[in-house]
Amino acid sequence: IDPALQGQVTAALDELGKGPFAVRSSMVGEDSAEHSFAGQLESFLFQRNTEEVCKSIQGCWASGFGDRALAYHLRANLPLDGIRVAVVVQRMIDGEVSGVLFTANPVNGRRDEALLTAAWGQGEGVVSGLCNTDEFIWRHTGEEVSASTADKDIQVSPAPNGERGTVETEVPASKRTVRCLTPDQVNEICQESIRVSNNLGSPQDIEWTIAAGELYFVQSRPITSLPPEPNTDGPLVTWDNSNIQESFNGVTAPLTFSFAERAYASVYRQTMVAMRIPAATREAYEPIIQNLLGLIHGRLFYNINNWYEGLKVLPSFGRNKADMEKMMGLEDPVDFVEDETLSTLEKLKRLPALLKIAFTIKREFSRLHITVEEFHSHFWETYRKVDRHSASTLTFSQLMVKLEIIEHEMMGRWHTPIVNDFFVMMTNGSLSRFLSKKAGYDDPVAIQNNLLAGEEGIESAEPTRYLMRWAKDARDVPELVALFDQTEPSETLQKIREEHPDFGKRLDDYIELYGDRMMGEQKLEETSLREDSSFLINVVRNYMALESLDPDQLVANEKLLREQAEAEVRGRLGMWSRWRFQGLVDRARQAVKNRENMRMNRSRMFGCLRDCYRALGNRLYDAGKLESPQDIYYLTMGELESYHQGRSVNANLGAIATTRKQEFADYESMDIPHHFETQGPVYHGNVFQYQGEIEFDPDSTVLMGTGCYPGIVESDIRLIFSPKDELSINGKILVTVRTDPGWAPLFPTTNGIIVERGSTLSHSAVVARELGIPAIVGIPGLTEILQDGEHVKMDGQKGTVTRQDAAVD
Repeated sequence: IDPALQGQVTAALDELGKGPFAVRSSMVGEDSAEHSFAGQLESFLFQRNTEEVCKSIQGCWASGFGDRALAYHLRANLPLDGIRVAVVVQRMIDGEVSGVLFTANPVNGRRDEALLTAAWGQGEGVVSGLCNTDEFIWRHTGEEVSASTADKDIQVSPAPNGERGTVETEVPASKRTVRCLTPDQVNEICQESIRVSNNLGSPQDIEWTIAAGELYFVQSRPITSLPPEPNTDGPLVTWDNSNIQESFNGVTAPLTFSFAERAYASVYRQTMVAMRIPAATREAYEPIIQNLLGLIHGRLFYNINNWYEGLKVLPSFGRNKADMEKMMGLEDPVDFVEDETLSTLEKLKRLPALLKIAFTIKREFSRLHITVEEFHSHFWETYRKVDRHSASTLTFSQLMVKLEIIEHEMMGRWHTPIVNDFFVMMTNGSLSRFLSKKAGYDDPVAIQNNLLAGEEGIESAEPTRYLMRWAKDARDVPELVALFDQTEPSETLQKIREEHPDFGKRLDDYIELYGDRMMGEQKLEETSLREDSSFLINVVRNYMALESLDPDQLVANEKLLREQAEAEVRGRLGMWSRWRFQGLVDRARQAVKNRENMRMNRSRMFGCLRDCYRALGNRLYDAGKLESPQDIYYLTMGELESYHQGRSVNANLGAIATTRKQEFADYESMDIPHHFETQGPVYHGNVFQYQGEIEFDPDSTVLMGTGCYPGIVESDIRLIFSPKDELSINGKILVTVRTDPGWAPLFPTTNGIIVERGSTLSHSAVVARELGIPAIVGIPGLTEILQDGEHVKMDGQKGTVTRQDAAVD
């Protein structure tokens, strides 16, 4: 210590009075709201004289270069040069009880709550974490919200015999488990801390002590990190992605979300027009229609509030609500929207409008056999007009015209699939209730699944059967079999075209017909079979290796199961009920068939969009506006339209895309539940947490879900999450989180399918039934519990999965 400085210290200590003294560190320029260095620097208590204080000052300075402080610099990305540590010397207070107080709650972020911790003795024991502490939450209005009393076995006390520093001592037994602060003391400490916080202009982290009944604040610094303040007002919204994640699985790019948002709003409007909902009602519902979807952590969610509100325009809402929840696979139905209880007069006033809507719905249902055909006819007419093969040669403006045709002429005539989705919802709900009430099934799910199997003409199953027939024929050509073994998947198709042109043409025909059916087919950023045939080649290789695979036998098996289910149900019914049963099951089958076939055209529509946007990405890249053609997926439809029309607020599309690309890359590592609630502004002040999380035991030997197709299978499992995973299944049980129609080609080579998410009407369940493959959906934590290659036994009727391995890691 410089002699002059030592002299200044001596003079200052004389002003403070008789010791002992506390010597505390503060990082100059950094001990602020951004970087507190709390706990990184040294403090020295009970220093008795100038010599001890000067040694402590040296210790404070040195702590600025200690391991903890330097590590803090590195973590906070702070420079290591120019480190300066200030030192504060105070009169030492020998407190009986001490602690730390945060004027805002650091646990939940509430700015109107204080969190107070306290222990016997000196505050060093609280700050270091050595001592157990009592904990109090205090509302700024003056209310003690909660008090938690700890077993305070150790306290920090002054060193004995006048020595410097502190020692650990035992707390007397009579004081260990009693509150060390009275309610009045809690109130006093918190009230004074709020006064300090208000004067300093920010929430504070305050160290305090009480000696001889007097309260002392010995240190205060700004709180450097608080969670977002929870919202206490604003709209309460329930979000769920149980169903929509089948179509838009995982993190979804902004371009895809912008189209999905626009498409959902468009078809909802179309449906309301088709059902002759009055114009005034449609206008009143417009805020709901524009907010059917949300994008949270890059994942698409249904705004459940608005979906339920939309059902209010339909008669018998209570029943439709239950049917919709079943169709959507909602595991957590909500009750904030209910049927209204109306007086007789109110019912009479509404009766004409409800009857009109009910009549229109009945009429639309009765005309589906006509409107579905009209839908397909119009779709193909527009599809040919789009001429997707020309997209790569078109200019930016020509591509925008093509996109407008797709949106207005193709998507703009999409009300029939939505009407049919309502038909699926209602017919399956009616059939389920009939099987329970009239046929006496306690749980009709299994028998209903069997009744829906074996329907001919479902196009969603045709791509799989097409490839199975191709593989069956290819097995008879040894040179073709050898080609698959000797060639990389990315080169195999071209080799087949060159050496076996007939087989190559059949695969090219498949790609032309079904090349848009793939995993994640509604995500514009995904690569289709038209651009990369590797997935197709891997699937065909699996089929060729399984000689027992016979598409005709699969069809026969599912028809037999369907006939057996029909006979079983009829055996429980009288003559009149049999007639009614046949009508219900026929309508349910036709509704599902219509849905699956129209969804194939939906896949083609997304394929057209994908072609156009890929070409637009190339045009922007060629013009030097994007770093990569693929960056277009991080823009929105509206931004591209504004750019084309001269309305862009920010025409630097490359900068926008680069920023979003990093943001969405970060979302990949974030986990988010399938169901949660938010209040007020969705993106801050909310914790995306599932309140009804089902606890699962990772060591459980029996897992329970919903059976979708009967059959008992014992085999190893293959965990698959994306097309980039190992796709060789061949007799194993396919296990995944969720599926979409593009997964169907993988199904025939598996002995069973187990899906963590989904419902009995989800794509995986429908296709599994068509292919006669035992299937189970809806097992919480499935992909976290099971390990790739694990041996299990599944029962597709009971919905159980039994782990067979003697020892589970």
